[in-house]
This record gives sequence, C-alpha cells and structure tokens, in this order.
Amino acid sequence: MAKVVFGMTMSLDGFINDAHGKVGLLYPDLRALGQSQVMQEALRTTGAVVMGRRTFDAPGDPDSYAEDYEFQVPIFVVTRRPPETKPKENDRLRITFVGTPEDAVRQAKEVAGEQDVVVVGGPSIGQHLLRAGLVDELQIGVMPQLLGSGQRLFEHLADLSITLKKTRLIETGQRTDLYFSVER
Repeated sequence: MAKVVFGMTMSLDGFINDAHGKVGLLYPDLRALGQSQVMQEALRTTGAVVMGRRTFDAPGDPDSYAEDYEFQVPIFVVTRRPPETKPKENDRLRITFVGTPEDAVRQAKEVAGEQDVVVVGGPSIGQHLLRAGLVDELQIGVMPQLLGSGQRLFEHLADLSITLKKTRLIETGQRTDLYFSVER
C-alpha cells in the first residue's frame, strides 16, 4: 500500500522561505541536491505526486513538466479552477486536476500502487493533509540558516497535537534530512 510522504526544506528556525518569499538560501546548490542520495531515493520510490495549484503554476510553462520535472510520474493538482488547455503529458507523466486534497491523495494512492505518494509545494496542502490524518511520513530537510521571518512550515497547526517517531537521519553536506513516521 502506498504511503503518503510530505516533505519540505526549511531553515533551522522553521521557515520555508524568507520575508520576500524567496527560497534561494535554502537551496544553494540544486544540482548537488538533485544528485544526492535523498533525491535519488525519492525518484526511485515515488509513484505519484500531489501538489497545489500555486506550485503547479510556479514554473510558468505547464508543458515543462512533461520534459523537465524530476518526478516523471502521475501528478494530481489540487485546484478549483483547472486550466482551459490540458498541459503536455508523456507515457509516464499524466496531470489530473482534482477538487480537494483528500481526493487527490485517494487517486494518487490508486495509481502509485506500492510506491510512495509525495506531497510537494507549499505548507498549506501538507498542513491540510496532516489535519485530515492522511500523511504517513514527514521528510524535513533542515538547512543551517536562520531566516528570521517568512512562511513557517507548521504555522497553522498550533491546535493540533501530532506524535512523530524519528525513523531516519541523513546528512548531505550542510543539509540534514530528518524522516518521521506519523504515529496514529
């Protein structure tokens, strides 16, 4: 059965971007990150991706997913307003627009089979799925950077208590990746 993995990179003080919405300080070397053990393993074990509409729109050209996106698997985009034109796809990557995060996860799990469903993008969709009890694992990359302000990864979960169990730790250069299972 597919597990749902929510992963993000954050600063040591818990921000996923700086006060201007920029993430550059958290990703000083994207090429090295793409070749890291963490990313190579994620590429092998991911069977489907769930993302929000803002993340989907970030590259500018939606057709670029079929050629350039690292996860060449089915993508489920949570949105109430799908684009008028269907983005380019290929034999491995299909893009489906879904109305709710819950429906996106359900459909993604069906196509992922035994592989993981990876939730990418900003914290809103991850927080929503944590609240709904649909996240099985957190993968948090921590960079030795104090941003001081910006968007916090877990800002809107203050009223929710979630017990985690650390399952793994990987250090790659200055980056530390922490893996936690969500205890139910």
